[in-house]
Amino acid sequence: MRHLHAYITATLLLLIAAATATSQVTTNYVRIGVALPLKEKTPRGAKMVEFYQGLLLAVDSVKHQGCAVSVVAHHCGNTSAQMDSLLATNPFANCDVVFGPLDAAQIPALADYCSLKGVRLVVPFSTQTASIEGHPRHYLINPPRSIVQREAAWFAQNLFSDENIVIIDCNESNDEGNTMAEHLRKAMDERGVEVRQVKIDADDNAIDEVLNPDKKNILLPNSASLNALNALRERMRSFTMAHQGFAISFYGYPAWQTYASQIQSDLFQFDTYVYTPFYRDAESPAVKQLEQRFEQAFRWPVQRTFPRYALLGFDVGYFFLKGLGQYGSNFEANLVATVTQPLQNPLSFARANMGDGYVNNFVQVVHYANYQAIEILYRNQ
Repeated sequence: MRHLHAYITATLLLLIAAATATSQVTTNYVRIGVALPLKEKTPRGAKMVEFYQGLLLAVDSVKHQGCAVSVVAHHCGNTSAQMDSLLATNPFANCDVVFGPLDAAQIPALADYCSLKGVRLVVPFSTQTASIEGHPRHYLINPPRSIVQREAAWFAQNLFSDENIVIIDCNESNDEGNTMAEHLRKAMDERGVEVRQVKIDADDNAIDEVLNPDKKNILLPNSASLNALNALRERMRSFTMAHQGFAISFYGYPAWQTYASQIQSDLFQFDTYVYTPFYRDAESPAVKQLEQRFEQAFRWPVQRTFPRYALLGFDVGYFFLKGLGQYGSNFEANLVATVTQPLQNPLSFARANMGDGYVNNFVQVVHYANYQAIEILYRNQ
């Protein structure tokens, strides 16, 4: 990418400033390592640099709260051989925590290395739970789809058990949509709620038969694709114009946030609920402040990616820096007590199995309410 070398230069300048600050007398000291493809001249390489920059902004934040931090960052390439070569130099032996890698092929070697050295490993991108098996101080940030959809089904049970649930068959083969439809059926069956189904191209009479004029009708397409969402929007727009009196809501997928700015009026019109492990509120003063800090530090704005990698780096980095700075070796015993205000990626860890590491199982629902407001629904509400 055209900014890659500038990214790294600016990053190193901030890193030098952070390292200089660690010479001050403070009550806490955290040593972090980073293993990412920071020199890779590709779009994903630029995302990794931006994640790293967000992490450095978290370093800067905790530094001003009295926690000294040292950072060791290495380009690790993208192959298992490159990771092996890096680890042969023993780069993270004195670290409290290491963040990385990106590529799944590199995880086993880094996981084994960190366990051998007694270092915590935070895997920000992979959803493979195998990376934490047998590694009790390793953390998976990105929850597997099975966890996300299990939580989405829990929300559906508690939000929609008194409503009319309809699965829309979009005539597409989509694993994510099909498994979510099955999760929804199972969850509603536990509550004794019938789930109906109709094809997206069914005529108005068939759609009228599965909808209920006396309840809110919750429509879940069995595909997460943009094509399916567009087809659902168009079909229900034409149906509701010809048939008044039906309350319609969509229930949909994390990827719908990608298109929210372009189709927000339709999301509001159809009282849309989106389950997701992360959400960026563009109007949040805290989000705006962090993005302004990023632009001031690195001389260009945060990339418009999904999710924002700078915010991911900040949220993950701040959580672990604050917790380790406050609790040190007792961090694991105080995971619940480590409370931060995330900008995009909330963290709520649970141990997968005895002897294994932790998985972030946080999922929320973003409600684009038909009264033109966005509400965030959490499990404790």
